[in-house]
Amino acid sequence: MKIGIDARLYGTAHGGIGRYTQELIRNFTTIDSATRGYVFFVYSKDDEQQLRADISAHIESRVRFVLAPYRCYTIAEQIFMPALIARAKVDVMHFPHFNVPLVYNKPYVVTIHDLIIHHFPDERATTLPKWLYKIKLWGYKKVMRHAVEKARAIIAPSEFGKQDLLRFYNIPEDKIYVIYEGVSELQITNHKSQINGNTDHQKSKIQLKTKNLLPYLLYVGSFYPHKNIERLIDAFDILRAKYNLDINLALVGKKDYFQQQIKKYITTNYKLQTTNCIFYDYASDDELAELYQNSALYIFPSLYEGFGLPPLEAMSFGVPVVASNASCIPEILGDAALYFNPENAEDIATKIHMLYTNITLQNQLREKGFAQMKKYSWDKMAQETLPILELPPVQTPAPR
Repeated sequence: MKIGIDARLYGTAHGGIGRYTQELIRNFTTIDSATRGYVFFVYSKDDEQQLRADISAHIESRVRFVLAPYRCYTIAEQIFMPALIARAKVDVMHFPHFNVPLVYNKPYVVTIHDLIIHHFPDERATTLPKWLYKIKLWGYKKVMRHAVEKARAIIAPSEFGKQDLLRFYNIPEDKIYVIYEGVSELQITNHKSQINGNTDHQKSKIQLKTKNLLPYLLYVGSFYPHKNIERLIDAFDILRAKYNLDINLALVGKKDYFQQQIKKYITTNYKLQTTNCIFYDYASDDELAELYQNSALYIFPSLYEGFGLPPLEAMSFGVPVVASNASCIPEILGDAALYFNPENAEDIATKIHMLYTNITLQNQLREKGFAQMKKYSWDKMAQETLPILELPPVQTPAPR
C-alpha cells in the first residue's frame, strides 16, 4: 500500500497543524514495520531536507518526496495538487488539514482540527478587505464541505470536535474517529534567545530578572481574535491595579498583523509599561522549554480550541495552568487546571490571583498536570491513525 501525506505545513513554524504533521510523519515512520510505501508532498527542498532528517532510517527506501510548491488556501493548490497526487499513484491520501482540493475525489482521510471560522466568521481575523474576505469565507466553507463529505474517514482531535462536526454536517457518526494528539518532549539546549532582542542564550534568564520580568505569566499561541488575548490583557491590568499583583506577562507567538493589533490595544487602552508585557516572537522548541520552565503560571484564555497543546506542554514542566472553560479545553485538561469564564475579565483575574497566591493549590495542580499530560502520546496517535488509512469507504447519506 502506498500512502500519500500532504506535508506542506510540516514543522513548528506552521503552529499546531505543523507540529501535528511533523509528529504524525515521525511516528508513522518509526512504528511502521510493514511494507507500506509513503509519498510526502513537501513545499520546498528545505522542507524535504528537514523531513529526511526526521524520519526513521529503516523506512528511507520506502519513502518518496514530491515537490509541491503551492501555498495552502490558494488557487494554485486547487489547480495543481490533484494532478501531482495522481502522478504519484498513491492508494490513499492523508490531508492533515481541511484544504483538500475540490476536484480531488480519490480515497483520502482528512484531519479536521477545528471549525473556528464556522463559529467566528470575524473580519478582524483577516487583513483582507471586507469584500475579499467574504469571497475567502465562501471558498473556505465550500472546501471544508467537500473535505468532510467526500472523505473516507475524518479524524477529530477531541470528542468536542467530533460533536461540532456532526452539528454542522450531515455525515455518519461512525465516519469520524476521535484521536487525541500528543505532548512533545521539549528540552533546553543551546540556542540564541530573542527575549527583548537579546541574542545570548546564557543571558536570557538573567535578562528576564534584570528587566524585572520575573515572575511572569505565560501565554503561547497565535493572536487571532478567538484566542481572546484582549480580554487577557484586561485581566492582567486588573491583577496589577485591583490586586496590586507584582507580576508580568509574556506573550509568545508569531510576529504578524494580529500581534501588532494586540500591542495597539495595550497602548490605546492601558498604561502598562513595556517591561510589564513582553512579546516574544516565534520560539523554537528549546526556547519554548526555557520559557515554560521559568513561568509562574500558564494562562490559556481561548474561546475555542480543537485540542490545545500549549497547556499540556506547560504541565509537562510542572507549571500550574489557569484555563478557559470553553469548547474542548475541560475535556483535554480534566481536573488538572483551574478554570475561568473566558468572557469575563474579572473572573480571569480572580482565578489567576487565586492560583498565584495559593501554593497548596499550585502543588495539587502540578501533580495532576503531570498525570494528565501522560494521557497523550504522539506514538499512540500514530498507532491509532495508521489503520484508518486502510479502512474501506463509508457511504455518505443523501443530503437533507
